[in-house]
Amino acid sequence: MDQTTAPDPVSARRQAAHERSGRVGVGLKTIYGSGNVVDGMSTYVFGAFLFFYLTAVCGLSGSQAGVALFLALVIDAVADPLIGSISDNSGSSFGRRHPFMIASALPVAIMFGLLFSIPAALSGWPLFGYITAMIIGLRIALSLFNVPYVAMGAELSDDYAERSSIVVFRILFTVLATLAATTLGFGVFLKHGLIGRAAYAPLGWTCGAIMGGAALIAALGTLGARSRMHPAAPNLEPALKRFGMEIVEVFKNPSFRSLFLAAVIFFVAQGVGGTVGLHANKYFWRLPTSVIQSLGYAVAAGLVVGLPVSFFMARFLEKRTALMIGLLVIVGCQCLPTTFQLAGIMPQGAALHWILIVNTMIAYAMITVTIVALQSMAADAADEHEHLFFARREGLFFAGLSFASKAAAGGGTLIAGVCLDLVAFPSDVAAHGGEHLVISHATYVGLGIIHGPVAGIGTLIAALVLLGYRLDKRAHASLLAELGVRRAAGAG
Repeated sequence: MDQTTAPDPVSARRQAAHERSGRVGVGLKTIYGSGNVVDGMSTYVFGAFLFFYLTAVCGLSGSQAGVALFLALVIDAVADPLIGSISDNSGSSFGRRHPFMIASALPVAIMFGLLFSIPAALSGWPLFGYITAMIIGLRIALSLFNVPYVAMGAELSDDYAERSSIVVFRILFTVLATLAATTLGFGVFLKHGLIGRAAYAPLGWTCGAIMGGAALIAALGTLGARSRMHPAAPNLEPALKRFGMEIVEVFKNPSFRSLFLAAVIFFVAQGVGGTVGLHANKYFWRLPTSVIQSLGYAVAAGLVVGLPVSFFMARFLEKRTALMIGLLVIVGCQCLPTTFQLAGIMPQGAALHWILIVNTMIAYAMITVTIVALQSMAADAADEHEHLFFARREGLFFAGLSFASKAAAGGGTLIAGVCLDLVAFPSDVAAHGGEHLVISHATYVGLGIIHGPVAGIGTLIAALVLLGYRLDKRAHASLLAELGVRRAAGAG
């Protein structure tokens, strides 16, 4: 494009600010939200099936599985913020975010399928090497999509309330992804049992294809919203030096520090409980597969119930208050059922099944409240960052949250895997009785403690960390007004 046809940068910036100040259409929110199928489906499948598949089905020890997932987390510790920084500073004609989203779709689909297609001939360290390579490759592919994708959501609107609405649309597609993964897992491929190795490969390839398609729909369908994006800030520093400076810069932001630390602790705690979830459902609660499938649907139902609860709480409460309430309720949902079961005062049979289903719905309704508040608060903190440091860092901010969520599959799984080995839970369940495995009383008690109180204590610590977050609605409105004046002066 030559000088005569190039758009006026001042006019383009003013137009973008005007678009961000208004409401985001339902159609755009829907297309954008569809991209959360990638994170929603991968998170559910990892939490519900992956650790059980690696240990009980493929024969990897709990510690080895935990180390493999933790090594992927270490790689993510560099990849996520690096992708966020590159995305923040990208000057492509397709925008700052879309090239990464489009390029990641096919690798996500392929790597996901390969992860659940482990050759039966592999065992020991070759098995560990294959799994580690697949998980690292998949995690990088997921980061290439998720980090720019979530960062783009923060740029669609500057409005305090509209940002929560955008997160709600993402959660709606998380619900759909959870329903699809639950049905495909327990209702289609694993309906005849959880130990059959051959059932996991078609599950992986089917979910991978769905995720890759959703990534393309969200990326290509939002190309028309590129005009809303903030322009990349000019920076002449070498890329690696700039990256290091930006990392230091974002951690100087007190709001980001509180959110990041709380998110890491929260997701690690959920990772501990979720990693042993299938083990606990099968061998602690002794649930039939049909009830385990119902718990998957309860997850989706809870996420849906949490949406109106989030709207109600957002109307009357500050975001931090809503987040704290959500976390404290989750603590109760994690700790009370297993504690009562270990104490021998939990009813059994159908009554137990319904208690666990309702408890799961309540917990995931509060997880919806937590996610909506957390991601909306991060978008507000990005505005505060521009106010403090004269630079937009949505990519790095949401890379931090993305890394925190992956800590569930890394740090949380490592802790859970080591704990399973410590309580002597057997790997390769098929060789020890399969569906009818009977564990010792000590292993039974240890499994319950890992699944409940250990995870609940972590969630409680995350709530305490959030006491350091100070940005409320009034403060956000004030800094937005100052940013408006500053941006107008800069454009002029």
